[in-house]
Amino acid sequence: MYSFLEPIFIFTLLSIMQVLGLYITAMSGQLSMATAAIAGVGAYLSAILTVKMGWGFPPAIVMAGLAGAVVGVILAFITLRMRDFILKLTTIAFGEALAVLAFNWDYIGGANSFTGIAPQTTIVTCIVGTIVALYVTWRFDGSRLGFAARAIRDDPIAATAMGVSLGELRCVTFALGATIIGIAGAIQAHYVLVVSPHDLGFFVSLNFIIFLLFGGMQTMWGPVLGAILLTALPEALRFAKEYRLIVYGLIIVLVVLKRPQGLLTRTPTGRARKLFGLTLSPEREPHAPSHVKHQFNSEAAQQSKI
Repeated sequence: MYSFLEPIFIFTLLSIMQVLGLYITAMSGQLSMATAAIAGVGAYLSAILTVKMGWGFPPAIVMAGLAGAVVGVILAFITLRMRDFILKLTTIAFGEALAVLAFNWDYIGGANSFTGIAPQTTIVTCIVGTIVALYVTWRFDGSRLGFAARAIRDDPIAATAMGVSLGELRCVTFALGATIIGIAGAIQAHYVLVVSPHDLGFFVSLNFIIFLLFGGMQTMWGPVLGAILLTALPEALRFAKEYRLIVYGLIIVLVVLKRPQGLLTRTPTGRARKLFGLTLSPEREPHAPSHVKHQFNSEAAQQSKI
């Protein structure tokens, strides 16, 4: 039983790490389609450092994160002035270009893939990586940079008019998100023990986009929930045999139709928090300074006398 659940648990944690990186990137309005390519850069680099250069696993992970950050900054600069549709096409083209490069580069195995990687990844490694990714995402989500990034996503013209630097915020979100994705790619490479050019393609990235949109991209817990459900769901549907992928697709379609904003959404300040119709916290009145309340009460008293 343990041997059956272990890979599901590990791949679920790896999916959480990568979708959190995608969530940070999307916070400033950049929905990247190159998640798999960035993870592949981290995977290939860590594999080269450990197999061909004799590096240890921890420094190889750090270098994979730095490589992801560099790729993220490059993509941010390239797509800075692009509209949504063109930005997505550019990130798809970037990922496919890296896949073609990996196919034709004999030093990293070419079409035969990069093999001979030592098994360094354990459950503890994945748990630690996921906890770090959750903490970084949580702190960034509640920081001033996180609020500014969401302002750019919701209304870039209004945000820039208020003094928010669109270019700097998009570089920061892309670099930070790509760092987490690169580290996740390195950890995954030392678990599956092979890195293939196919792993860098768009259809692998599409899985993480589905996780993000399924769970909801307005709060960090939405992508986490989406990654957990959609990674474990195919295994839970094994009783359906050859129909399980059809059932899996129907569940996704139903959620998209019923909740197009995703399973979890961000509740505005002061409003009651609800989950599936259940109230988690009551609605609160907006906070007003004491002198405003006093003035309001005085005016109300005078009107009552009249």
